[in-house]
Amino acid sequence: MMKIGFRQFEITPDFPVQVMTLKEKTADSADALHCRVLVIEPENQKPWYHVSIDVVEVWQAYRDEIKANTEALLGKEIDMVVSATHAHVTPFVTTDPAWREFLMKRIMENIGKVEMKEYNEVSYSYNYHYFDKVGKSREADLKHVANHLYAETLSFYGDGKRIGTILIHNCHPTIKKLFAPPMTSEYPGYCIQKLSEKYPGEFFTFLLGPAGDISPHFVRENQEYDQIAVLGDKLIAEFERQMAHQNNLHPIDHFRYRETILPIEKGPREIGDAVFPPQDQMTPQEVQVLERRLLPKKDKGGFNPHSRELDPMEIISEYRICQLILSDEYSIVFEPAELYSEFYGSVNKQTTTLATISNGFDHYITGLYLNHITTHSITDYGFTDRMRRNFWERLAKMSLQLSDEEL
Repeated sequence: MMKIGFRQFEITPDFPVQVMTLKEKTADSADALHCRVLVIEPENQKPWYHVSIDVVEVWQAYRDEIKANTEALLGKEIDMVVSATHAHVTPFVTTDPAWREFLMKRIMENIGKVEMKEYNEVSYSYNYHYFDKVGKSREADLKHVANHLYAETLSFYGDGKRIGTILIHNCHPTIKKLFAPPMTSEYPGYCIQKLSEKYPGEFFTFLLGPAGDISPHFVRENQEYDQIAVLGDKLIAEFERQMAHQNNLHPIDHFRYRETILPIEKGPREIGDAVFPPQDQMTPQEVQVLERRLLPKKDKGGFNPHSRELDPMEIISEYRICQLILSDEYSIVFEPAELYSEFYGSVNKQTTTLATISNGFDHYITGLYLNHITTHSITDYGFTDRMRRNFWERLAKMSLQLSDEEL
């Protein structure tokens, strides 16, 4: 026996809010913003809550506050993952206290109203396929093709009937122009809305895969709002194709949730001269990266790493990685950073989904094998090479579902 519940509710603000990329506050919204809650409660186990919010980021402290307030409301302990869809033109939790208070109030008004239904048998179907119709690698003028770029669906079945689906894609939700209103839930919100209308009674939510280097930049025709529908419809078609061929049902027979901590180790990348080819051999994109990210040293004539400005920026002292295990054959690993797509190479893709911007937020982590100039490799806020290797190995071990002691 197992209980599953869902709830979606609107969080569109009715007052001007701070948006990450705008100096002036705005209340202009092109579509509704939502928070979506999925609850799984196996018999004699703590319930697991997943909260997905149409925002660019959710800090670790705010996630912890949501969890503590939910436990106080329900009067029991729970496990919880809070994920951001990473839609950029949305209210900014980081810098707007009024919005932060409004969002918390909406969550507390609704999270206790999740309708839980009990099923004799709960099963799932996981499918994935290479998909590059919404985004591609934004590095080096498409010179470096992204090998790990997927549309994924994880559907839940209660007593043989499909009841909910997690939509997963590893492309930045930045089809629309970033530096101008209106706010939008971007392609995650569009896909969920259209699929919810077509499949009434079924629940849909969203997870962002490793999308640090994946963008609609070379795919969108322009940055107008209507391009969200143009590209979103292509992604919906792939989601529906997968949902129409779910013959691989597996029972949720090994349900377990765990969190593991890595100490933070940040610093400049160990970048040698080999990554700087002669300028006449660089692509225009690589030249632009160097001009934007590197400042000449006046005294030595060399290069200085130029840090990315984001104020304030979350500073975390520990790196929290979480894993939801459904069976011996599938699990989701949640982590807080904007991973480059290369990190999908650290896990067994057939058995593992990587979900980013979850239970905290941190910035770009470029791939383990740096063999070209990237937009985010020449900065001073990223993981050190040693931390990157440790992280890669930890993901690999979690993908194998090794025991807590073996991790």
